[in-house]
Amino acid sequence: MQRVERKQKNRQRKPLIWVLLCAVLLIGGVTAGILLRNKAKEETVETHRHISGSIVQRDAEDLQSITVIRRGKESWTAVREADGSLRLQPEDDTMPDTWLVDESIAGMLTDAAVNLAYDDVFTENRSDWEPDADDFGLKDPLVTAVFRYTDGTEVTARFGDSADPGDNAYYYMTIDGDDRLFAVAKGTVDDLNTEKELLHPVHELQIRSALLDRITVKNGDGTIRQEWTLQGQVSDRDAAENWLLTQPFVYPADYDTIKNLRDSAENLTLGVYIGNAEKEALKQCGFDEPSAIIELHMAAGSTGTVSDYGVFDVVDWEERTETLTLGSSRSEMVVYVLYGEEIYTISHFSVDVFTKTQPMSTVARYTVATPLNSLDSITVEKPEDSVRYAIVRTDDDTAANEQEGTEEHTQYRCMKNGEEISYDAFDAAWERLLTVTVSGRLPGGWQKKETHTKYTLRTVSGGTHTIELSDYDGMHDAVTLDGHTYFYLIKGGMTELP
Repeated sequence: MQRVERKQKNRQRKPLIWVLLCAVLLIGGVTAGILLRNKAKEETVETHRHISGSIVQRDAEDLQSITVIRRGKESWTAVREADGSLRLQPEDDTMPDTWLVDESIAGMLTDAAVNLAYDDVFTENRSDWEPDADDFGLKDPLVTAVFRYTDGTEVTARFGDSADPGDNAYYYMTIDGDDRLFAVAKGTVDDLNTEKELLHPVHELQIRSALLDRITVKNGDGTIRQEWTLQGQVSDRDAAENWLLTQPFVYPADYDTIKNLRDSAENLTLGVYIGNAEKEALKQCGFDEPSAIIELHMAAGSTGTVSDYGVFDVVDWEERTETLTLGSSRSEMVVYVLYGEEIYTISHFSVDVFTKTQPMSTVARYTVATPLNSLDSITVEKPEDSVRYAIVRTDDDTAANEQEGTEEHTQYRCMKNGEEISYDAFDAAWERLLTVTVSGRLPGGWQKKETHTKYTLRTVSGGTHTIELSDYDGMHDAVTLDGHTYFYLIKGGMTELP
């Protein structure tokens, strides 16, 4: 009986084992099926994405015109002219004379029109995508481009939403008269999806910091708000250190501040073209009451740059003034600017450095600004004596034949009242003198007293600067730079020369 029970017991377990075994096989089969199906799908997609080709492949001369209709935006048409440029066409008879499209943008638009290609074909059948056109962004296309050619043919391309939102690499595209649904590169859509205003060429400001000799900021009514002026010529060796704040008061300007203003002027760039300076446009953009006027005056001169081929190119410039009139803000980032007879935008950041800089923050806090390589002589006059230091420069004979007169081959000597002293000692003392800064600002209405110490500096370019010290209180001297007194210095603050 026990043996039978064991058989019976074994008979009861066999069905359970077979059930588990079948379940494992079933799960394995399903898993294998899924993996194989996914692998096949991946292989299909990979193979599918290699289906690419051309819709249009023509010469640029075959293009006649391009019309671009943008979703919810203004449409435009540009016609190709004989020289290959594109000219924007008027919308109606009331539109003023049109203009040539920016050269670089025209090149991209022409290339898109004569070399229209696709990167993928999602389906060959219109019935697969047309019922769901809205899902692809094709019911109201992001961009519709109509390309017309000189042989009378026409191609209409409609671009929908992104086919790959993860990286926006592809967009859906259809072609009128073609049943297929395509994928097209993002770059093609970006080139065609261009605002009308961006088609206009933007004037490049020709501002050269090396030639700037006056920077003026005016109020809207034309009165001067603040102004900085170069003393001397732009070609002077010490030109960078010879700027004055001339409005609303006169005082030597800080070197670093002026360098920042000059660099900022050279980097000014106009933004988007808005329109011609017509009466209604001027009013809408706030030019009936301008917020500021920036005038940048440049002296006649030459500038040079090294080309990509290592050639030093020199360009001669005539004297000129660039004027930028600021209107109202278009947004937090940009403000309208009137340049000549055209209205553009310009970034707030680029013009704020001129309009929001406080004059007092631009004046020199250093008592001496002349670098030693620009110094010709300095005379120190005190009640007890007067001392004159002169810098004598001579060319190094060993290098004169190679680079005569160059700075690196010049020898320096220092003469004190006609007798030579250590140039290195004077150099070190001058470096200390260049670090002397004023201690504070004099109160308004303070009257200068008699000068007790006077420094007269003459530069290699022929300029003259004076520093005068007079009693302010028991611990400080008033400082007068080039005849202008606004600050005081602790007594003994001017370091001694050897």
